[in-house]
Amino acid sequence: MERRRWLPVDLGARRVFINQPAFTATYYEPGTEPLSMRVVVGKKSNQTNFFYDKIRLVEYNPYWGVPYSIIVNEMLPKLAQDPSYLDRAGYEVTTVSGQQVSSSSVDWYAVASKQQSINVRQYPGSSNALGQVKIMFPNKHHIYMHDTPSKSLFKKDVRAFSHGCIRLQDPKAMAAAVLGKSKDYVTGRINQGQNAQEDVTGDIPVYISYFSAWPNDDGTISYFDDIY
Repeated sequence: MERRRWLPVDLGARRVFINQPAFTATYYEPGTEPLSMRVVVGKKSNQTNFFYDKIRLVEYNPYWGVPYSIIVNEMLPKLAQDPSYLDRAGYEVTTVSGQQVSSSSVDWYAVASKQQSINVRQYPGSSNALGQVKIMFPNKHHIYMHDTPSKSLFKKDVRAFSHGCIRLQDPKAMAAAVLGKSKDYVTGRINQGQNAQEDVTGDIPVYISYFSAWPNDDGTISYFDDIY
C-alpha cells in the first residue's frame, strides 16, 4: 500500500505498467484488450528501479552504448587476453572527442582506474544486446525497454537477469502499441536496416513498479515472490 501511494491516483488511460516481481509488462488503451508480455528485469546485484516517466521515442536498429561498469567488470578480462577483442566483436571504440581508435591501442587499465576515458558502443545487428528495437523514456536511472537476442530467458519462471533495463518478449508489439501503428509497420522500419528514431505522440506514462501483491482486472489478487 505504501508503494501504491508513490504512484499517481489516476494512472492514465493509455499506459505501460511493468510489475517486476510478476515479470510482466502490460500496455493499456481504452477500448482494446490489454497487451501483456513477459519481461526480464534486473538481477539482484543490478536491481531495476521503482519510478515512472513518459515514453518519448522508439529507436530502430539501435546502437548499444556500453556502460562503464560492464566495460570494467565484463570486457576487461577478455581484453587482457585479446586486446583486439572489441574490434572483432562488432564494437566501435572512440575517444572522448569522437575519434575512432582500435581497441588494441587503448590502455584499458588506465580506463579501469579512470585515468583515461573511452567510449564503447555496439553496432546495430543481430547480435546487438538491445536487439532490433528500443523504447525510450529518458530518466536518471538510464533504464529503458528493449529487444534482446537472448530469447530463451523468457521461458524461465524467474526472469531477473539484466543489468537493470527491461527486456521485452514481444518488443515489436509494444513499439507498435505506443506508436499507434501496426506490428507490420514496425517490422518494416526495422527491415530498412538503418538506425532511426521515431517520436511517440500522446501522453503515455510508463510505470516501472514493484508489487508482490497486485489486484487483477477481475478484482482478484495475485501474489508474487519478492525477488529483491
